[in-house]
Amino acid sequence: MGLRIYSLCTAYKDLTAGSPREREFLQRILTLLDTPRLWFHISPVEVLYWEDAGARLEVGGEALEGLSMPYSKPASVEGRLVALRDNVEGNIVVERLPEDVDDAKYIVIEAARRGAAAVVFADAPPRRVVVTGEHGFKLDAAPTPISVACIEGADRYLGKRARLDVMTRSRVTYSYNLIAFNSFEDTPMISAHWDHWLTGAADNCAGVEAAITAFIDLVLSDVPIALGLFTAEEGVAPHVPSLYWAWGSLNYLSRRGPTLLVNVDVVGVGTPRIYAMPYLHHALRDLAPVESPIPYFDSVHYEMWGMPSLTVSSLRDAWGIYHSALDVQASLDSIILSAELAKRAARIEPRAPQVSLEKYGLARVDEPYLAWSLVYNYLVLFEDFAHSEIVYTDVFQFLKSKGGRYRRVDLLGGPTLCLNNCESALDTYRELALLALSRGARGPRAA
Repeated sequence: MGLRIYSLCTAYKDLTAGSPREREFLQRILTLLDTPRLWFHISPVEVLYWEDAGARLEVGGEALEGLSMPYSKPASVEGRLVALRDNVEGNIVVERLPEDVDDAKYIVIEAARRGAAAVVFADAPPRRVVVTGEHGFKLDAAPTPISVACIEGADRYLGKRARLDVMTRSRVTYSYNLIAFNSFEDTPMISAHWDHWLTGAADNCAGVEAAITAFIDLVLSDVPIALGLFTAEEGVAPHVPSLYWAWGSLNYLSRRGPTLLVNVDVVGVGTPRIYAMPYLHHALRDLAPVESPIPYFDSVHYEMWGMPSLTVSSLRDAWGIYHSALDVQASLDSIILSAELAKRAARIEPRAPQVSLEKYGLARVDEPYLAWSLVYNYLVLFEDFAHSEIVYTDVFQFLKSKGGRYRRVDLLGGPTLCLNNCESALDTYRELALLALSRGARGPRAA
C-alpha cells in the first residue's frame, strides 16, 4: 500500500472521536481494506465529540491566537494575567507547561481552587494536553473546573489586563472501532488508534500504517490474525473521566479479548521499543529492546487485567513533538521496522503467567491472569500534589518497602489507597485483593 494509509490519516487535522471527519476516514479505510479474505465488525462507542474553534487572547491592543486545551468548555473571561504564585482570584493564570506535560492539570486544579478564571499555557509551539479536575486517574467524571488554552507568548504580558476567549463545541455522539479478521477462532490482534490531535504523524498515523501493514502481511501468509483500529485513544468518554485515554479500546476489550494484543502507538521517529508484560519478555527479547509496560497506550486496560499484551512504540524519542504542531512527519524506515516488529510479535505463543498468591497471603486461584493482576499492576504515586508518577510494579512489595514515603497512592483507574498517611496502604490493598478474589473480579479495581 506504500504510505497510502499514513498520507490519508495525516490529511485529517484533529481527527477526533465522533467527528464527521472520523466517519469519512473510517469509510475510506474500509474501502482500502475490503478484500474477499477479510471480515469486518464495526463496534460503536459512545463518546464526547469535542471540537476546538480556537483560543484568542486580546491584550494591550494585540490579539494572540492559540489552541484550546481538551476538554475545556467554551468561555469568555477577563482579568489580569498573573503567575500562579501571585493573587489569582478572578484573574487569568499564565504558566509554562511542566516538564511532565501530564502535570498540567495540577496547575489548573490549583488555579481553580484559588479562584482563577482560566489558565493559559504560554509554550511554543502550543500543545494539546488533556486537563481534568481530579488529581488521580480514575474512571469517575472529572471535567476540567475552568477553561484552559495554550497560546504562545502569553507570558510576555504578565501584569496586564486581557480578555480570553476559549471557543469549543462538544456533544455526546457515537464513534466506532473497526475490527478486521481472517478467522473466526480466537486469535492475536494487532491494534492502533487513528484518532489524533493536530497532524498526528507519529501519534498515531504512522502507527496505523504499521499495524495495517503487519496485519496484511500475516493475512497473505494465512496466519489467523485480527486487526483492531480503535477510536478515542486520546479520549474521551461522555462523562470525561480523569483516566480519559484508551476509551475506545476499553469498550471493545472488555467484551471480547484477543489471545495476545500487539499494539502500535507513536512510531515513525527514533528507535521503537517493545513495552510488554514481564511474563512475555523471554519470548520477545530477540526482537528489540524490551521494557516493562507503561500506561499511555491502548494496551493499558489489558495490562491492568493481567492479560498478554505489548506495545511497539518510540514514545521516548517523541516527547519533544508529543501533541504539538511539530508532529508532522515520520520515517518510512521506522514505520517498516515497527510493522516488522508487530508482525513477529504477533506470532509468539504467550504462556500463561505464573505467580504464587500464597506468598502474599492470598488464596490460590485457577485464573492465572487474575492472579497476576492482583500482584503486578499500576500505582499512581504522589510525593506532593504538583506531580504524579505512574509505575508498573509488584504492588505488595512496593507498598511494603516504599509506600510510606508518599502523600497519596492510587490504583490506576481504581480507588485511592491512602491520603497523607500511606503507612497503611499495603493493608488497604490486601483487603481489596481479598474482596476481588471473593467476587472473582478482574482485580481490586472491579472489587
